[in-house]
Order: sequence, then structure tokens, then C-alpha cells
Amino acid sequence: MKYKCITGGPISENCYLLIDEKTNQAAVVDPGFLNDALLNEIKKYTVQRILLTHGHFDHIWEADRLHEMLGVPVCAYETEAAFAADDKQNGSLLMMYESVTCKVHEAFKDGETFQIGEVPVTVLHTPGHTAGGVSYITPDAGFTDDTLMAYSVGRCALPTGNSAELRESLKKLAALSVNPDICGGHGPVTTLEDEKRRNPYL
Repeated sequence: MKYKCITGGPISENCYLLIDEKTNQAAVVDPGFLNDALLNEIKKYTVQRILLTHGHFDHIWEADRLHEMLGVPVCAYETEAAFAADDKQNGSLLMMYESVTCKVHEAFKDGETFQIGEVPVTVLHTPGHTAGGVSYITPDAGFTDDTLMAYSVGRCALPTGNSAELRESLKKLAALSVNPDICGGHGPVTTLEDEKRRNPYL
């Protein structure tokens, strides 16, 4: 497998393509924007799913439009669908002064597994930044988004955020038996090993 990171949107968020090179199938993780660079990459692959790590507006902004374009489901943790559909909770009215929502079509449970092409993906519930935040773990990459970022973590002082839950989520990630690249929601990609050495929160 491989992945591609493209940055854009109102607060420089990362959107990822998780790609199975054998089948040319892919997933789009957190489409908070649709710029030319992202659209050109999406055209190269057969997208199976749109994966949301959590429901904040900057990570869901173009999920509905991408669903309409591709005809594939928007997926998130089972309790995060209501959050993504609530423009007061998800921060769009507060920060952007406009309503941004999306509809979730497929709800995941903690520990659930699925495949993108032949790439196995595990859903790991990692609350703290939001109550329904998840990380998508593959053998080579962990799409941890705003739970764990390069030498930092996401804010908890937002609706449904909880610092105690975030600490427990970070322990889950630190205990992973693999050493994936850490694909955070903002900033550069790092590795779990590097985060263990340099991230003061881990």
C-alpha cells in the first residue's frame, strides 16, 4: 500500500488517499476541501470509501460533494454521525460563520476491520478531540488525524472533547504492535517511533 497527503482548506488540514497499489483501489480520508491537486489524484484510482476520522467542519467540508461525485459511502464512528450533522457542535458556525455538515452512510464500531483493495484497515476508537473520533490503522500507516499529530495532539476544549479520554487514546496508539507512519490532521507525517521519542504528550 501507499498513501498520499494533500494539504488545503481553511486551516491547512491534511486529506489523505489510502491506496492499494495491487488493485488501484483507494479511500479518501477527511475531505475537508477539494482542490485541483486532490481531484487530480482521486481520478487516478477507484475510490471505495470516504473515511472520516471525526466530524469537525474542516475535515468534512466536501464529504457530501465527494459522495455525490463518486457514489461511495461516507463512513465514520457510530456516534459521530450526529456530530458531523450538527453545525453548532462541529464548529462551522462558530469558526466560519456558515453551516457545514455532512451525512454519514456507514457507521463503524471500535475494532471493526475492513479492506481497501487488499489492504486491511482496523477502526480504533480514539476519543478525546471529539467523543467519536477514530484512527484508521493499517500495517504501514495510522490515520490518527487530530488525535495524534506531529509532536502534538488535538485540542480538547471543543464540544465533546475530553482530556482524560485523549490521554487514554494516546496510550492505545502508543501500544500498537506495528510502527506505522503517523498521518495527522495538520502538519507533517511522522512515525509512531518518532512520536514516542519526541511528542511530550505521548
